[in-house]
Amino acid sequence: MSGAALRVSELEVRYPGGGHAVRGLDLVVAPGETFALAGESGCGKTTLARAVLGLLPPGARCSGSIRVGGVEVVGASRRTLRSMRGIDVGYVPQDPVTAFDPLRRVGHHVAQAWRAHRRTPPPGAVAGLVAEMGIPEAASRLRERPHQWSGGMLQRAAIAAAVAHRPGLVVADEPTSALDADLAGSVLATLRAASRSLLLISHDLALIAEHADRVGVLYGGRLVEVGDAAEVLAAPRHPYTAALVSSVPKPGAGLPKPLPGRPPAPAEAVAGCAFVTRCALAKERCAAEPPPTRDGVACWVVGHG
Repeated sequence: MSGAALRVSELEVRYPGGGHAVRGLDLVVAPGETFALAGESGCGKTTLARAVLGLLPPGARCSGSIRVGGVEVVGASRRTLRSMRGIDVGYVPQDPVTAFDPLRRVGHHVAQAWRAHRRTPPPGAVAGLVAEMGIPEAASRLRERPHQWSGGMLQRAAIAAAVAHRPGLVVADEPTSALDADLAGSVLATLRAASRSLLLISHDLALIAEHADRVGVLYGGRLVEVGDAAEVLAAPRHPYTAALVSSVPKPGAGLPKPLPGRPPAPAEAVAGCAFVTRCALAKERCAAEPPPTRDGVACWVVGHG
């Protein structure tokens, strides 16, 4: 898969103070694919997104390789990273309300997709793009301020800005978390249709099952299971994935079963499997050696017999 939209190899990310947010991560997003990342807070999802965009905070140390459309991000200059954002890789923020300056018109924000690269939007391009996202009377609505738009409409405008130059990859970090449930599905469908390839970060397993081609489950900065999204979430094999799926409330099923314990702190050294202290299937080897991924599962018990 040499023409991958995104290829991450042996990625390590450490923050000042010793926080080890991503640990030896390998991931590939194919052209035309929607790849979702799932996992509880603190597992490394947002850190990975920032690393792909070259937006890690000062002092963070990143090693390994991140190639977006064949261009190496790790170690790239600021000029290279600025030239890539919006052109080669787009970004959809988590909360569109806070992403838009309340003093600027909505059209100004979408037009920044061109002006950030010292370009002028072609006549009608901004309105046409926003209209493609399902906003009626786009030309007149773009003259309004963000507070005059709903959260769902603003997120569609953010998607328009992210895909303005048809980048080979779009990174979306929890793009529906600030939206009502009845809007989340339609906004995500719009995002997927507008993206050539999509790295979707979400905690909503139902939306992942419906809209993603594949899913990667993160725990303690490592991928523990990867596979077809619908299949993984319907029949999870890794003990953590099974616990994650079981934690989702289901109508008529009563309260979900809580997962005891806590994930490892970012500064905590992990010799073996990061899930070992919470896993009912753990064996002695699990605490001593990190399991390699086999058939999409990183588990000494499930993946290796």
